[in-house]
Amino acid sequence: MRRALTMATVMSLAVLTGACSVEEDADAEIPENAIAEDTSDEDAAGTASDEEGMEVAEDPTCQGFFAGQGTPLAERAATQRDVVSSGDDLDPVAFSEVTLLSGRLMTLAEEADEDHAALLERINAPFEEVNDAVVEEGTRTEDVIAIPDVDVSDSEAAQTELEEACAA
Repeated sequence: MRRALTMATVMSLAVLTGACSVEEDADAEIPENAIAEDTSDEDAAGTASDEEGMEVAEDPTCQGFFAGQGTPLAERAATQRDVVSSGDDLDPVAFSEVTLLSGRLMTLAEEADEDHAALLERINAPFEEVNDAVVEEGTRTEDVIAIPDVDVSDSEAAQTELEEACAA
């Protein structure tokens, strides 16, 4: 029963996260009677600011990683790097966060130009490593999921490089 409840929670999280994709949010129509507030902070140069005030170029990859609806992928990547670098075992929900982030980063990398794609792949490398190790061990459905020790330093460096490339 406990395992079924945990799996139901993980699946619900996956559905909710998938429903909040950047592509769907960009295509959403705002009803005429709704009051829409412009939160993009767009200026005359065609740039937008993320939640932390960094001006982000209008490049779709930059927008997809640093801005957008909900928690930006940049913030999620930093949080999940802390999680995987701690070396602590994960529960299924925490592991699903790593897996979902990895999938979103792979999708964004597929749509990005060559330079941005290479940086996104480096950012995603520790998350893929954790996912691959757990899948290989066959423990992804366990109550406690052991993860390997992962070096996240190149992922952090790549995120800094992407931030510099996307700064307007």
